[in-house]
Amino acid sequence: MFYFLQDDFWEHSYLVLLFILSLILVIFLRYALVSVAYKFILERISKTRRNSWNTKRVQILREIKRSLYSSMVFTVLCAATLFIYQKGWTKIYENVNQYALWYLWGSPLLVLIAYETYYYWLHRWMHTPAVFRVVHKIHHEHREPTVFTAFSFHPLEGFLQFLFFPLVITVLPIHLYSFFAIFILLTLTAMVNHSGVEIYGKGRFRRHIIGASHHDLHHEEFTTNFGLHLTWWDSIMKTSSKRNRETLK
Repeated sequence: MFYFLQDDFWEHSYLVLLFILSLILVIFLRYALVSVAYKFILERISKTRRNSWNTKRVQILREIKRSLYSSMVFTVLCAATLFIYQKGWTKIYENVNQYALWYLWGSPLLVLIAYETYYYWLHRWMHTPAVFRVVHKIHHEHREPTVFTAFSFHPLEGFLQFLFFPLVITVLPIHLYSFFAIFILLTLTAMVNHSGVEIYGKGRFRRHIIGASHHDLHHEEFTTNFGLHLTWWDSIMKTSSKRNRETLK
């Protein structure tokens, strides 16, 4: 069934092609179905129509098209990740007893914190004028993002965002299922942050966790709120929007 796990898989070009085409479809459909489901739930719960199909149809269709291109980029890097994994060049492990139980739960946190740092500085770099005009401007085409904006990238941006993961697993041990869980979390949080609807409430939690209100300000101001999940780097580097406190009221 899982032909791509066979030892001689990479020796058969037609199987590799089938795998890549199938993976593009899987990645894109996962993105599309989860996005539509989340948008539907938000509209029913919050009764908001800020990003409705009627008012954002052209924008949403454009973002879905670009997300298909991003899915192709992600697929190439996923295939590369599978290749180095099967060659034994990664630190991914499958036996939960190979490391202490605390590490099983702690390693995904280490990866996410490391990615937070990587993403913040990559994001800052993509906002330098020369890079922004060519690459990151596509993601910022509209000041009011939608759930479909989450993966609407220039191919180079998608490549640089994903590149972290095949690199980190060559140096940091992490369980296979924990690695998959990280991608599920990243998919969900990307949609939450671009949805335009704040779901995290108020209080101290919101001072550290990035949600839609925080990220909306980034799309409005361009020069603030560069973090992905946590506000820590923005606080340290003083790139937090002065309007952040208003969103907590």
